[in-house]
Amino acid sequence: MAKKKKKEEIILTPEQQREADYQKAVRRMEGAEKMFQTEDKVRMYKQAIQMFEALGDYEDSELRKKRCKKRLPLARAEHREEVYRTGMQMKAKAKSASDYGKVIAEFQKLKREYKDIPDQIAECRKLREKAAQNERTAGIVKRFLVLGALAAALALVFFLRSPAAYYLEGSFLMGIGDYERADTLFSGCRGYRDTEQKVLECSYQRSLAAAQKGDYKKAVRLMTKQVGDYKDALEKNAQYEMELLQNAQPGDTVTFGAMKWLVAETAGDGKERLLVRKSPANAVLAYQEANGTAVWATSDLRKWLNHEFYEQSFSKFERQRILRTQVATAANSVYGTDGGADTDDFVFLLDEREAERYKKLLLTKQNKKSWWLRTPGRAGDSAAFVSANGTVMPYGYAVNTKELAVRPAIWVQLD
Repeated sequence: MAKKKKKEEIILTPEQQREADYQKAVRRMEGAEKMFQTEDKVRMYKQAIQMFEALGDYEDSELRKKRCKKRLPLARAEHREEVYRTGMQMKAKAKSASDYGKVIAEFQKLKREYKDIPDQIAECRKLREKAAQNERTAGIVKRFLVLGALAAALALVFFLRSPAAYYLEGSFLMGIGDYERADTLFSGCRGYRDTEQKVLECSYQRSLAAAQKGDYKKAVRLMTKQVGDYKDALEKNAQYEMELLQNAQPGDTVTFGAMKWLVAETAGDGKERLLVRKSPANAVLAYQEANGTAVWATSDLRKWLNHEFYEQSFSKFERQRILRTQVATAANSVYGTDGGADTDDFVFLLDEREAERYKKLLLTKQNKKSWWLRTPGRAGDSAAFVSANGTVMPYGYAVNTKELAVRPAIWVQLD
């Protein structure tokens, strides 16, 4: 195969650079109007204002800047009201200390005071403290009622609040095979003696028991979140994940490598599954650093996905199930921008055609972010993406930004 000639570096004239900066500012402004999250909308309007400010009287920059400034207060007001409304709804439903903690976190998203939020936060803190005390007291009373010794419970209440009491009761329950309640007790006295080891053993045994009953979803959840690499947990977790994938069909949600994935397609006589991450993840790096071109084969994002992400997100047993896929990136369907060379990848991004094919399936409640596609955009320094509302955007977005999320895809072999 003949080697492709290396593309010459394009040096823009000052006028061309201003036009390029203008187009980026316009895209930022238009992107703000389409943002689903009000917080993102506020941020992008601010950025657009700064960019038009820097352009001065170029084209209609002054008019667009005024338009952004006019819309920014509305976006801010919308964001503040959304946070307040969400917080009040959460507060109305809150019952536990954890619930009130989440309400406080929601209200604290606003850096400035709004309505009676300071009073609401103060009230929620008191309610959280009261709920935490009630939950602890209720747990103690319940255990002693089971023993039919309420009087003894009241006499020993201070002892039973100690780590030693939790440890003794947990050890007894563990000895009779009641790992569920034993795990709960040991979790309440972490740091005491060998409780950390006992918590691992309880969670491990609970996962094995769930798998024996055919509840592989629970088995995977326990192995993934609570057991880690204890004993042969990584190997068993991979086995349980395969059990779930056996019966998974397009549109189903599965756990693989401690993440939630959507099954997008089946192939290979039903022995292969295409998985796409359910929730787009915040980018840890740009698609391609400044002065780079938006070609998937040489992109920084492809290198990261197939090295750091691949090695850190999946155990060696899970990696054995991930297929090396030949990925062909076609030219942009609207602008004809060259998609670059084919690649062999374990992890890859969807292209614009695949995004259209799986559009309804991928538009979930968890998807409230715009995410990259591997297809190039109109310009050499841009890549196509999918907006937060699920629209494929062939025009593209500047590749040196970290504002867009990443939605990896993998092919998994069942047998």
